Amino acid sequence: MTEFMQPDSRRCNYFFLYDGSKVKGEGDPTREGICYFYPEETPLDEQELLCGQLAGASRCVSELSSSPVRILRLRRNTFSIRMKDDFFWALGCSVEVPTISVCELLDQLINLFCFYNGSVRQSYQLNSQETLASRWAQYLSHLESGSSELHHIFSCLRTIDSTNIDPLLLLKAALILQACQRCPLVSAGCILFRGRVVSTQMSPELTMKVMVHESETYTKAQRSNGPSTVSSFGGAVSSTSVFLTMSELQYLQSAPVDKHFSSHSTPHKNTPPRKTRLSRTLSDTPSTESEPSDTGSSQSPQKVSLTPHLSDSAMFSPDPSQSSADPPPQQLESPFSNGKHSPIAEEEVQEESYYHSFHSSGDGVGPMHNEGDGSLCGENSHNVLEEVSGCGNVQGHEPEIPDLPRSGAFDSQEECPLIPMTLYLHRVKGLVLALLVEPHFLSDTDSMEEVYHSSLASLNGLEAHLRTISPGAPGTPGPYIFAHFDCIQSTLTTNLSGRPGGAPQRPFVRATSLLHSHFCNTETLQEAIIRSAGAAVYGTRSVAQETYFQQHGGSLRNSGIPNHQDSAFSLPGKARHRLLKHGVNLL
Repeated sequence: MTEFMQPDSRRCNYFFLYDGSKVKGEGDPTREGICYFYPEETPLDEQELLCGQLAGASRCVSELSSSPVRILRLRRNTFSIRMKDDFFWALGCSVEVPTISVCELLDQLINLFCFYNGSVRQSYQLNSQETLASRWAQYLSHLESGSSELHHIFSCLRTIDSTNIDPLLLLKAALILQACQRCPLVSAGCILFRGRVVSTQMSPELTMKVMVHESETYTKAQRSNGPSTVSSFGGAVSSTSVFLTMSELQYLQSAPVDKHFSSHSTPHKNTPPRKTRLSRTLSDTPSTESEPSDTGSSQSPQKVSLTPHLSDSAMFSPDPSQSSADPPPQQLESPFSNGKHSPIAEEEVQEESYYHSFHSSGDGVGPMHNEGDGSLCGENSHNVLEEVSGCGNVQGHEPEIPDLPRSGAFDSQEECPLIPMTLYLHRVKGLVLALLVEPHFLSDTDSMEEVYHSSLASLNGLEAHLRTISPGAPGTPGPYIFAHFDCIQSTLTTNLSGRPGGAPQRPFVRATSLLHSHFCNTETLQEAIIRSAGAAVYGTRSVAQETYFQQHGGSLRNSGIPNHQDSAFSLPGKARHRLLKHGVNLL
């Protein structure tokens, strides 16, 4: 199989959407089925060659194995594959990027498109290919920009630095959202400041989707007089149509918020009083008090609210009449113990690749080996197809991993409709209040005025306080480097600056990438140390968090065999001691 040189050092080297319904006969040119291809400057002949070979190989293996192909591994790139009806998506990244990160990036990209455009098939029926191509480019650019390598590895939210912020400001943001939610037409919301999350009532996945439109409107506001208005409230208010999956809507409706707090309604006799959920902020800690279960009550955040890819196959169905009852969100998930989902188990071939990249400073990749039941390899006139991995295999054996909650957009047998909603934005300079509201909220003048005027003064005050807080220049990492990933809130804490990694940072980032991949694919793995001749990194995980630690300085005794005097074995104790001052408790 032909593979071209990667265009540059960007995480995503290739992405394309191919519509096989436009190429039925042998004489039909492949280019007719290419809906979008990135990089856009790629010569059309090369686009045709890559699309045709990847699509052909994937569909062939899918028919042989009776299961969809998830991963195609080549010499320089790992491709995540998604197929639905006649649509074929492929996203390729360098082999150094963990497979789970490649798959998450593709799922995020497709889910973003469906969130703002609805059904893929219907979108291409209603809009020109050029219009939708610009939207694919916009979503991909948003996912690729403005984040560090560590943020890409964990696919986490960009949050405001709470270390220099008065906790009362975070509480104020939460109360603003809670006040807006009293309106029956408001489902949930979030507050963003300069592209970072201050407080949110939505799951991280939904919050990430909302941030795309916020960034777009902010850019337009800088280039013009302001975003498009939806009423007489001025240029500070704008809106756009969005589409939610059934599971996303169920999560939003599960929040125990009393919409009619001023009424004298009588609760159910057998229903105990429930605590009202404030919005989630960076200072929140999950309550340890268990609440009695009730139909329609809020779900445990570990099980529902923050599990990635709560999407449905409706994204590809233009016909709402095919809807069917959707199971509760917890039935759609089978999370691993670190709160992440792995699209596929990674075999020794990937472990060797990561091990080699951690030990070497070049871009070389170790030799590929084909092991495991879920793979197929061969050599033919297309050069070498190193490995094709699916969630099943040709022999019919089950994979050696638990049943995985695929991105429901691709694998659910039952078609469910997307639910139209409206995203309402109220901007106060660098601060944005984003609310998911019912579509008729914009025509309800009383509701709009209530939400607008009740939050206006508070937003102005919050923006004034946040604007005066200096972000602070990142200092040197010091004697150690650490990264702490909160799987529940999907947030990352680290003492790295976020700038491109230098010599001291690069081994840590590579080791973190490898360990995170292992944690996602090995449910029983809780601690691990990875080392080279010059560096050692310790990783540990629990249900709620992952932590990675590297100590600088000191001699690394490494004789090539396990040695109890090796300083790497002291890393767990040092990590527990050093990270306490950062609020990370590993005890």
